[in-house]
Amino acid sequence: MTTKIQKDNTAEPVLEKTEPLFDAPQKNKVKIPYAEKEGRLVHVSTVERGLKCNAVCPVCKTPVVARKGAKIRHHFAHYTATDCNPETVLHFIAKHLLYQKLQKALDQNQPMRITWKCKACSNMHSLGLLENVTKILQENNIAGLRPDISLMDDQNNPTAFIEIVVTHRPDKEVVEYCTRHHIPLLIFHINSAESLEALELYDQIYPAVVLFCTRENCPSCHAPLFEKHLFILNVSCWRCGAPMQLAAMQVNHKLYGITHFSEEDKQIAREKGVIFREYFNKKSRQREVAVACRNCGIVTGNQFIAFQKRLLPKHAGIYRGKICLKCRYHDDLNSKIPSETQNY
Repeated sequence: MTTKIQKDNTAEPVLEKTEPLFDAPQKNKVKIPYAEKEGRLVHVSTVERGLKCNAVCPVCKTPVVARKGAKIRHHFAHYTATDCNPETVLHFIAKHLLYQKLQKALDQNQPMRITWKCKACSNMHSLGLLENVTKILQENNIAGLRPDISLMDDQNNPTAFIEIVVTHRPDKEVVEYCTRHHIPLLIFHINSAESLEALELYDQIYPAVVLFCTRENCPSCHAPLFEKHLFILNVSCWRCGAPMQLAAMQVNHKLYGITHFSEEDKQIAREKGVIFREYFNKKSRQREVAVACRNCGIVTGNQFIAFQKRLLPKHAGIYRGKICLKCRYHDDLNSKIPSETQNY
């Protein structure tokens, strides 16, 4: 257990989101406000000054002094010269403070909800971190990996990993494991006394980064799958002005051309009157396929397709299943062409 420091209910959580995620603390400038006393972490505000604090460094176990002067931020310092790395001390204390907070919430059946902007799909996600969790472990060996903190279910399967970042990025193998197995990875950036104290001070936790998307994963590359909606729009040809039918796929609020169509999507578009034509793309220097005007034969580019997004609020597209924007894997509906397909 830790000794609580006085809580200011009007203060905002120390998120430090404006700082680069992996900035290293400046050596000898981080004033560490925690030490070990009688087997537990204590805050410098709860002990006497100097050697009377009767505390030791939680890493090297040598005596520390509580420096509580009038000018410098109160902190602990080693009493004698030591090779103890301040970055290692920061990591150790952060890991234990976070573990104790999570364990206390689990023991008391308190919810621990986190919210983040997804780096994969740019949407906001929310997750009950302790749902289905039965135990919390530190540096537990899982498939040869040792994440700082592991949240486990009753089948001894991990439900989330937590990594404390002081100077080094999380191991690439941990990130890849979480991606493959669709496990949330929470990253906490600790580079100051304030970021340490925030782990104990606030009821909730505020990771700097969450590498996890709540969407279904692509079975091929493990990126998130997005719903796709096929739109067949009655528009005018950009060159000759003749009426033409344009096929576009809306994915994650953006319009895409035939590059984001499956073969079944193309067949549905053809049966609705859309004309596809092969042409030579001078930019890519390859022969490609695009929607063409029936009258003059000119093909449409992505810029023309994107311009038609103004028409979408008036209509509902045809739900066609899901697509991976990374590898273009399609999870199409099993049904054939919808019976009530509309032309717009």
